[in-house]
Amino acid sequence: MSDFSNASKWNLIMDSTKNATISGEAIIQPIATFEPSHFFSSSVVAVQIFSATAKPNWYKAGYLYQVVPVPFSSGTALGESRFISLSTPVIIKFLRFSSNYRVSFEVQKYFKDCTFKIWEFIDN
Repeated sequence: MSDFSNASKWNLIMDSTKNATISGEAIIQPIATFEPSHFFSSSVVAVQIFSATAKPNWYKAGYLYQVVPVPFSSGTALGESRFISLSTPVIIKFLRFSSNYRVSFEVQKYFKDCTFKIWEFIDN
């Protein structure tokens, strides 16, 4: 059984904030996708999303995608995708593939700012 409460087993992979391009009150360019360069080896990750300008009734932050290397197409394929809610930390257990994988997080188009945090759980 994994000890998720042990802080030494969680490695912070990315803690990044991005902003949309805004003119007046209009969003001209939405927030770019968060794409850590890290290759994950653990099937367990934790994600938390914040936005300083989110309205109180917003709960849908966006989707986290698992990207798996494959020897065909563009060299990658979509593994799993998960809805991530705003502010609430989420622990995700992805399917285990024989190779390491990457992730990307796509923010909802109406967000003016977004902070993306992701940790990898190392249980060894």
